[in-house]
Amino acid sequence: MRLFGHPVHPMLVHFPIAFWTLGTACDGLALLGLDGAWPQAWLFLSIGLATAVPAMIAGAFDFAMLEATALSIGTRHMLLMGSAWTAYLAALVTRSDGWAPLAQPELPTVVLSLAGFVIMAAGGRYGGHLVYRLGAGVERTAGSR
Repeated sequence: MRLFGHPVHPMLVHFPIAFWTLGTACDGLALLGLDGAWPQAWLFLSIGLATAVPAMIAGAFDFAMLEATALSIGTRHMLLMGSAWTAYLAALVTRSDGWAPLAQPELPTVVLSLAGFVIMAAGGRYGGHLVYRLGAGVERTAGSR
């Protein structure tokens, strides 16, 4: 999927990655006793989950265009990033009291957040492999902008 000749998926992935990373960092700070970090983590994880949806949709379009040699790496990337999204969703649900964060940090919830981060990092490695090693989504025509 392209917008004005540029691939959309790489433009969008930075948002969930940034917000999930901030959320996981705030979880750690909350466990260390920093006031205000726990509700910030809830907010960051919420935004990360929401911004991941358009990134995943654009990624699905890119996945459909992969060459056969890149399908196994693309499948791993997709499964890992979907698993990260699921871990972060579970972390958000277990820390929520309706539409607001619980008052106190809880270790199992932070473990889910940390698991999401580790899975996201592994999935990102495969995404990088797709682009930088296999050239997925790279225009191969002479004179491309």
